[in-house]
Amino acid sequence: MNLEKAKVLVLGSFHMSEHEGLNSERRQIEIEDLVSKLARFKPTKIAVEMVPEDSEYCNEKYKQYKSGVHKLEMNEIFQVGFRLGLKMGHEQIYPTDWMGESDMGYGEVESWAKENQPELLNEIFEGLVFPELSEDKSIIDYYKELNAPTFLNKLHKMYVNIARIGGLNKYVGMNWLSWWYKRNLIMFANLTRLIDTEEERILFIVGASHTSIVTKFLEESEICEVVPPLSYLS
Repeated sequence: MNLEKAKVLVLGSFHMSEHEGLNSERRQIEIEDLVSKLARFKPTKIAVEMVPEDSEYCNEKYKQYKSGVHKLEMNEIFQVGFRLGLKMGHEQIYPTDWMGESDMGYGEVESWAKENQPELLNEIFEGLVFPELSEDKSIIDYYKELNAPTFLNKLHKMYVNIARIGGLNKYVGMNWLSWWYKRNLIMFANLTRLIDTEEERILFIVGASHTSIVTKFLEESEICEVVPPLSYLS
């Protein structure tokens, strides 16, 4: 079986639960527009940033939504994933995340760096500006910014350089980064397990911070064709 023909589109998203006003008529129309554009990819499966242990919970909500008895919460998994799944006639949604324990949280790494290596920390974040959803910006335009190759490359560069925080035999940045890469590697592995045929077309909706790393794992594995999200957001 030639799995290289399978296609995967990794859509970097923002976490909708952290934003106000997305239930307004205007924003709901914009989200529907996003879903319509993604439908042109014709995904055979939709993967989301939720742990597999919650698959039953996720798909029970999805079943209720398809039956018209569940109102969508403000979360990209539901607002985008569920709507698209219904539009495509999918029977289920596929959680692919992992959230095991880490030796050190990112906040601890940043605090240590601020106190001990402030110049390095400034260097790591230099030139990296996170897009924001302003009142005059549409949902589609925001997704375009979050999935722009220039932004994603800067984000990937930032994560790689976190490994430099610390010193010889004191790998502060790596204490958190090893967990971060493990999480993204597991996402990658779980995505590849969804590839059953060479005609598979998988859409993965995930926080934009994961996009560049998971995409690079997919590209370097050569197990599938990675589809640029901007080709469907225009």
